[in-house]
Amino acid sequence: MSVLLEERTADVERRTDRLEILFDRFMEQTTAILKEMKEEAARDRAEAARARAEDRAEAARARAEDRAEAARAREKDRAEAARAREENRAEADEARKKDRKEADEARKKDRKEWNRRWGELANRMGTVVEDIIAPSIRRMAREELGCGDELLFCPRISVVRSDDRHYRREFDALYVGTGAVLLNETKTTARSEDARAFVGFLERDEFALYFPEYRDLPIVAVFSSLSLTESVVRYLTRNGVYAVAMGDEAMQVLNLKPVQERRQSREQTG
Repeated sequence: MSVLLEERTADVERRTDRLEILFDRFMEQTTAILKEMKEEAARDRAEAARARAEDRAEAARARAEDRAEAARAREKDRAEAARAREENRAEADEARKKDRKEADEARKKDRKEWNRRWGELANRMGTVVEDIIAPSIRRMAREELGCGDELLFCPRISVVRSDDRHYRREFDALYVGTGAVLLNETKTTARSEDARAFVGFLERDEFALYFPEYRDLPIVAVFSSLSLTESVVRYLTRNGVYAVAMGDEAMQVLNLKPVQERRQSREQTG
């Protein structure tokens, strides 16, 4: 009995040892599998991390490219808009230059036309004034200014100087009488400088250069207009020139007595 029990006990121990060995092998295999699984999971995680990093890098590159493309597009749009604005400004400047040029040409043309019309009007006004005054001058020469009977009367006569035919002068009215020659200067608007110029002409004895045939006759000088200022009348009086202008009803000599007195005084002292 004891032998059989020992054999059975020994057999159980052998089986137990085999089970332990098998269990140890199982545990070793399981540990190896778990380790391999952990390593595989780590590799998967690392691969996933690399993939995510690559995805992020690719996405960043894509965003950078998109931003760069958008920036290039904006720059292109800005450049195109700048070119368009520059072209518009250039066209606007050209249009303004053209408009200014046309406006300047139109103004020049208008000024020329107006100057022509004003010149014609001034000439007509001057002629009208001369036509108004001339008959009165003719009457005054006979009746008031002592020129004597009429030998010649010429309104608006143009004469060349006897000593130099390059000089020509127009006289508004010339009355040649038996006693004197009346020389009239008419101005539509009588200015002080016009009166001074007429007196200077007389003082230089230029009348004889234009009319040498009347050199020996006394000269009766008349400065006339529709209206004369008091200062012009005083200046003419001091220089012995009759001032003729429109009175209350007709043309009249404004300084008849003062000039007659001065002429008589000169004749007496002369």
